[in-house]
Formats: sequence, C-alpha cells, structure tokens
Amino acid sequence: MIELKELTLGYGQRTLLEMVNARMTGGQLIALLGRNGAGKSTLLRAMMGLEKPQSGEIILQGKKITSLKPEKLARSISFVTTDKVRIANLRCKDVVSMGRAPYTNWIGQLRPEDEMRVDTAIQLVGMSAYAEKTMDKMSDGECQRIMIARQGNLENKKELAKQIARIDESKNRK
Repeated sequence: MIELKELTLGYGQRTLLEMVNARMTGGQLIALLGRNGAGKSTLLRAMMGLEKPQSGEIILQGKKITSLKPEKLARSISFVTTDKVRIANLRCKDVVSMGRAPYTNWIGQLRPEDEMRVDTAIQLVGMSAYAEKTMDKMSDGECQRIMIARQGNLENKKELAKQIARIDESKNRK
C-alpha cells in the first residue's frame, strides 16, 4: 500500500501538486491524468523516493519512504517511465539482469536463481527471441517490454503479470 498524506510537490517557487491525500492498494489500476507539466511524473518520482516533497509524507507499506534504505525501497517499488530507452552495447538479457541488483551480493553477482528469474521475466513479456539482441535495434514497444521485465520487481510475478496483461490489452485494442 502507498499512502500520500498532505503531499505538496514542486520546484522552487512553483507548486505542481498541493496537499494531496490518496491511498493506493494492491490490485488497483490507477490513471494519472493531466496536461504536460501538471506534476504526474514528479508525483511518480516522489513516490519512488527520487524527488523530495516540499511538504507532506509518502508512506510505503506502513513506513515513511524517507526512512527506508535504498535497498529496501528498490525491493518494494519500481516503475517504468514512458521515456524512450535505447541502451546500445547491452543485450536485453543484461538490461533485465540489472533489475536483480537489489537481490545480489555485494559485488552484484547473479546467482543461478537470479538468472532463472531474468529468463522467466523475459519469457513473460514475450521477448525470449530478443534476449541476445541490443535495444538500439528494437521498436519502442519492444524496448518497453524489456524495461517492464527489468523493473517488474522480479520477486513479484503477480504484478509483472498484470503489467504484461495491460500491454496485451492495449495491443488488442488497435
């Protein structure tokens, strides 16, 4: 569960969101709507601990996000941006492996279990044939699938499956 308590976000003197209260629980589909510059991405970044609120609190699973160590935060929440990501010289499998960083040892070495989770994530997003390819030779949608596999918090297969279902739904609406 993520809870926003009287959250105010902005940059300098410019306030984007003021005194926002919200509670989001598992299984909900939530849409953030607004014009460009309204604060949608800023809110997501704040919820990830990447932007500091001007005031208010963000509570993740009962704890203030500011009190969580980066490792705990990385194991608890992730998101995929709409940015076009093109990572040359790294195979898709390597990109997805980066999502295992919070679960590796101190030198970042993947265990056989991690390798298996990476392979499973790539398979779940329907990108097994791309595992050895680099993202600079792929479409935006294909890159997005790889990023979902990477950021899908591979420990949480249920959430990853939901994101994949959303991709498939949007693909079928054409």
